[in-house]
Amino acid sequence: MGADTTAKQALDQALDKIPVDFYASGYYLLTSQNIRRIVNNISAVSDVVGTEAISRAYPDVLLPGKDYPDKFTLVGISQGSRVYDGWAGGPSSIEENQTYVFGSSYTGILKQGDIIQVNMTLPIWRPEFQNTTFVSFTLNLTVAGFAQLDDKASAIAQGRYYAYDVSPLLGPSVIVQPSYVEDILIVDWNKTLAGFIDVFQELSQSYIYTDILVYVDRDSLISVWDIAGSLQRLDVIKRKIQQQIDMTGFGLYVTGTLDSVLMFAQISVSLMRLVFVGVSLPVFFVAWYMGTTVSDVSFNLRRREIGLLLTKGFSRGQLFRMFLSEALLIGLAGGVIGIVLSLALNPVFVRAVGGEFAGVPVVGIDTAILTVVFSVGIIILAVFRPARRASNLSTVDALREYIYVEEVKPYKKLWPWVAFILGSYKMVILLLGVNLLNEVSRLAMSGANFLLILLASVWAFFDYIVLTAIGPVLFFWGCTKIFIRGSLKFQELTAKAAKFLGDLGVLATRNVQRNPARAASIAFLIALIIGYGIQVTGTLASDQDYNTRLVYAGVGADVKVELGSPVNVSATWELVNKIRSNVSGVASTTGEYSLYGTSNFGGLQLTVVNTTDWLNTAYYEDGWFSGNDIKTAFQHLESDNHTIILDRDISERNSLRLGEKIRVSFSLERFPGEHLAEDLTIVGFFGVKKPESPYFGPGGIYTSLSYVSQGLFHELGQTIRNSATARILVKLNSGADGVKVATDIKTLVGKTGLVYSVSEQLQQQQSNIMSTGTLNVQRLGVAFAILAASVGTALVTLVSLKERQREASIMSVRGLSFKQLTTMLLTENLAVVTFALLLGAIAGLIIVYGNVVSFSSTAPSMVTKRLVFPPDALLIISASFVLVFASTIIPVIFMTRRFMSRLERVVRQA
Repeated sequence: MGADTTAKQALDQALDKIPVDFYASGYYLLTSQNIRRIVNNISAVSDVVGTEAISRAYPDVLLPGKDYPDKFTLVGISQGSRVYDGWAGGPSSIEENQTYVFGSSYTGILKQGDIIQVNMTLPIWRPEFQNTTFVSFTLNLTVAGFAQLDDKASAIAQGRYYAYDVSPLLGPSVIVQPSYVEDILIVDWNKTLAGFIDVFQELSQSYIYTDILVYVDRDSLISVWDIAGSLQRLDVIKRKIQQQIDMTGFGLYVTGTLDSVLMFAQISVSLMRLVFVGVSLPVFFVAWYMGTTVSDVSFNLRRREIGLLLTKGFSRGQLFRMFLSEALLIGLAGGVIGIVLSLALNPVFVRAVGGEFAGVPVVGIDTAILTVVFSVGIIILAVFRPARRASNLSTVDALREYIYVEEVKPYKKLWPWVAFILGSYKMVILLLGVNLLNEVSRLAMSGANFLLILLASVWAFFDYIVLTAIGPVLFFWGCTKIFIRGSLKFQELTAKAAKFLGDLGVLATRNVQRNPARAASIAFLIALIIGYGIQVTGTLASDQDYNTRLVYAGVGADVKVELGSPVNVSATWELVNKIRSNVSGVASTTGEYSLYGTSNFGGLQLTVVNTTDWLNTAYYEDGWFSGNDIKTAFQHLESDNHTIILDRDISERNSLRLGEKIRVSFSLERFPGEHLAEDLTIVGFFGVKKPESPYFGPGGIYTSLSYVSQGLFHELGQTIRNSATARILVKLNSGADGVKVATDIKTLVGKTGLVYSVSEQLQQQQSNIMSTGTLNVQRLGVAFAILAASVGTALVTLVSLKERQREASIMSVRGLSFKQLTTMLLTENLAVVTFALLLGAIAGLIIVYGNVVSFSSTAPSMVTKRLVFPPDALLIISASFVLVFASTIIPVIFMTRRFMSRLERVVRQA
């Protein structure tokens, strides 16, 4: 259900970012009448719900009070254009020779009523004179107002409808490039531009470019459940549109914008379903294991019924089929109820575990059918062996009053030991943080024996593919089988722990000894789910921490302004001061510059910093600087201009140490072949240690930087500055609105630079449904797994106590009070539960730690993953522990009270 809901929402989100379904364009010169004819012809195609013509020109525009022209895009939109739909407070139409200005570059410069002079100049080849003359047309436009367009309307106006966005289907981008917004003059197509289109057509010149935009009925054509059919239907529409254009005789070509997104969706939906099924496997396993354990006990409670049916002539085959028929009905009912409950409870569970659920839950027909079939299948598997064992009971054994199913169940010690050894091996590998694939690669590069490499590769593949998936399961199963079912050590420890209870403790210990298989099953169930819960919760917390720090490292501070090249130092610091003075929420700012240098040891990407301001503003982590701590290294930079914090990779490859000098050369642009050279003393190193075989992982390309002081930059002079780039870093006050601050800075910067904001990047990630949907399903997996384990523990406890009803009554008659009986039952159950919780918690932490270390060793970047458990993760884990304990304590108290109540009624009747 989560996969279907997420897939539909992600596809809807991706499609919503595509403003146009098809567009027709070409270099064929058309008159305004021809364009109208094409629009009318396309409108007649079935499933086409809208068409419009939109034209663009790129003239020189002379603004009031200016002596030199500016660059604008002149955009003509038709009446009823989709641009109007995303125009906040905009007009329903535009009058002749009126314009609305879109873009932030001229906010405060232009005002309503200003006259803008638009000059359209084009070359005309005159064959009779064998030369080119220039013809100019002037259009005076009156500023009617300023357009406020949403993203979709802005994309249509700028012609970005063909640049589809599939990020909701691929996951969030770590660093989102700010989109460049053109300065646009919006005019009416019919009233203002159509005449010029005809003039240029008569001159056989292309100056105004026209696209025919087509919108189709997406709801009837596109279905997430039938993407292949959706692609086919869209292709048919495209062919019909192309035919209508060809019938007019004009050479325009139709381009579709939805195909690529749908093809990505087809792959993404399939992969996502596989991933979600993988996330659900522990829940399925728990359901099967719980069903098997409960069925064992429940069939044991039905022994008298089985014996009576056998004495009345039922065959064992009839009994077996009867039990399977019961399971079949329960499976059908469970599947249907599960579908209904999932639609109602999925949003509740997602929000309960800290996620966000947007939209309405949906389910595909194939998913619904598969759910019911799977429900039936899993219960048949769970009931099959207990049902066969129960139907094969002899009539005498079936009529006996008291017998344990596990007494007739053989127990072999070989497989538990094999599972324990393999599981323990995997736990040790994870604890050591060893990645065998990396080790085998390193072994292969060292030129070791081929046979050794082959054997190591096979084992590494087995470790990575098989043991990574089932190693924890083998560890838990082997531990519980060996230490609870196959040994008296656990019972001896229980006896020592319960010694303070006296005879009640001894009695509880003996009860555990009488039910080793059942105790092992409960312990395995709880350990598996607690380990799984901690693994998923810890992995999610580590991933979120990693992604957030990765964004900070990519931006470099809370906000970054890229100013480009060449560097104008005075203009840069003027903008720094303007940000400090005019933008609220700013704690500190600094400017930094980038330039390239060369040395005998390789090229150097140099970053020039103001040491004090940089430390107070930039984002960095302590592990990035070595040799000297960062404060000491920056003090050296401040006190001596001829020092450098060198790229660690260069220093390690060339055995360069602190205090050594490195000669750095800088090219002079004005004098090719000449260089400035400076001897710089190494006062520290920047970077993290690279693995021997790095590759481009999710963290991106490894960052190689060296730092020098601003004093050296000033010494090098203006010649060097022409090849350098500048940027401004901004740190915000705690609690400041990062998106608003970034917007304010964009207004100040205008076209002089690009603004990157951590808050906007994180907002982009959080708005990505594919990413958040996957996280939500992982959270759901934890929630359902914990609930399944809790329900399973409660059911096993209930049926076990039901089975011991007569025993409990006898003990009560012998003088045990309600408190004593409850204490004894809790002692024998809580011992197993506590052991399982500790086992699961320790293993879960080891798994998370191993995954974190393994990731850092195979996907190198400046930012490495770390083991973190924020408060929300600790709350989920604590709630899991409480729920498991409650699933043991509540059934014991409930059943004990029922025993005592029934006993009291019998005494009163007597």
